[in-house]
Amino acid sequence: MDKPKKFKLKIDKKALLLIDWANVYGWKKSLGWEVCPRRLYNFFDRPKVINKIFYYGEDEGQEKSENFMTEIKNIGFDISPKKVKWVPVLLENQSHFKKIVNNLFDILNIIKIRNSEISNNLYKLVSKIKKIERDNNTNNKEVEEIFESIEDIDYILDRLNIDIDDLEKNLKEKVSRRKCDFDVEITRDALNLINEYDILILFSGDGDYFSLVEDLIKKGKKVILVFAKGHKGKEYDEIKNSLFFACSVDKLRNVLERKS
Repeated sequence: MDKPKKFKLKIDKKALLLIDWANVYGWKKSLGWEVCPRRLYNFFDRPKVINKIFYYGEDEGQEKSENFMTEIKNIGFDISPKKVKWVPVLLENQSHFKKIVNNLFDILNIIKIRNSEISNNLYKLVSKIKKIERDNNTNNKEVEEIFESIEDIDYILDRLNIDIDDLEKNLKEKVSRRKCDFDVEITRDALNLINEYDILILFSGDGDYFSLVEDLIKKGKKVILVFAKGHKGKEYDEIKNSLFFACSVDKLRNVLERKS
């Protein structure tokens, strides 16, 4: 039986490599493995690749982020950095969180109502036990044990309601969302350098680049889109053109995976 052929990414004309690192870095959880910048550079270190641009959002003042930038420069990439912005947002006002947060609030309210109902039933039970005690139908030790159990349950319910109130308060507080998109920069570079390459290799499955990809194809450029499963915009499925090639990064795992 013949062995399956190893996948090869053929680059037979002048190519420009653009890497949206925030997008690529975000693939690792879905992939179960991580793309190594150095191996990525080495794989595309070919005469036909005219430039390798690495787009990176820098956390200013963060040593880890600054060290990573130095590492990328030392590897040989032409780095295009941008300062990360932390934008305050309310989760309950964000379209993709709003439904989830509202559903959570509904569940928490139901829990609080149920807690109140349980507390009321416990106090009714206390009254019944006191009556039994007055009628001498049980001994004092049994009554004390029952009261202790009720007090423990009531304390737990009270603490739970306090925790729920704190959770609801926190959900209504503003949180900071990391913002550092490179749509403009990548589009700018792809168009400014358009006369210098025949193939654009784009490491990003973000659908925001669909218009750029579509425009480049119309201009006769071949586009190789490297993406991870679950991270490719559905817009790209509309492209039916021989100049477009969508390549799953899993096909390149043996040459790009970070080794521990």
